Amino acid sequence: MNANFWDEKFGQAPGLYGESPNDFVRQQLAKHPKGKILFPGEGEGRNALYAASLGWEVTALDQSKIAQKHTLEKAKDLGLTIDYQVCDVVNFISAPNEFDVIALIYFHLPLMIRDKVHQKFIKALKDTGTLIIEGFGKPQLQFNSGGPKSLEMLYDLDELKNSFPGMTWESEFDGIIQLNEGIGHKGDAHVVRLIGKKLGS
Repeated sequence: MNANFWDEKFGQAPGLYGESPNDFVRQQLAKHPKGKILFPGEGEGRNALYAASLGWEVTALDQSKIAQKHTLEKAKDLGLTIDYQVCDVVNFISAPNEFDVIALIYFHLPLMIRDKVHQKFIKALKDTGTLIIEGFGKPQLQFNSGGPKSLEMLYDLDELKNSFPGMTWESEFDGIIQLNEGIGHKGDAHVVRLIGKKLGS
C-alpha cells in the first residue's frame, strides 16, 4: 500500500472513513490534559481535526497528498492549524520525547518495518506519555468491515505489546465492536485496543 494506492482511494471516495473522530480517540482525549499529539497514517484528518478543535497541538502523517489536501482544506474552513506531513513513516523524523500522546488508529504496517517504526514512536513519546492504539485484529479476516487483507499486517494483542518495549499497559481490549466510520469501516469488526504509558527514564 503505497502513496499512489492511498491517493487513488481518497480521490475516488472522499470521506471514506467518515467525518467524525474515532470513538476510542474521543473517549481517551477527554481524559488527558491538552498537549502535543501525533497521528500517523491519519488519512483525511478526522482525528487530527477533532484534537485540534479541542486545543491540542497536532502533527499528522500520511503518504497521501490527496488526504493532506482534504484535511488542510477542512482545517482552513474551521480555523484550525495542523502540521500535516506527507511522508513514508519510515522516513519521519521527530525530536526525542516530543509528544505527550501518540495515537495509532487503524495504522497497520508490514511486518518487516513494524518493530523499527514502533520503536521510533517510543523515542518520540515523552516519558510518562500515552500511546493510544486501535486497529484490526487477525480475526478481522472473517469480517467485511475494513482493514488489510494480509494476516501479517493485522494485530495480535501480545505481539503488539511486545513490539513496544518500555511501555506499561493500562488498558487492553481484544474483541468485536460495531464500527460506523464512513463506508470504509462499517459493521461488526474484530479490533485490538491498547492504552500504554512510557516508563520514565
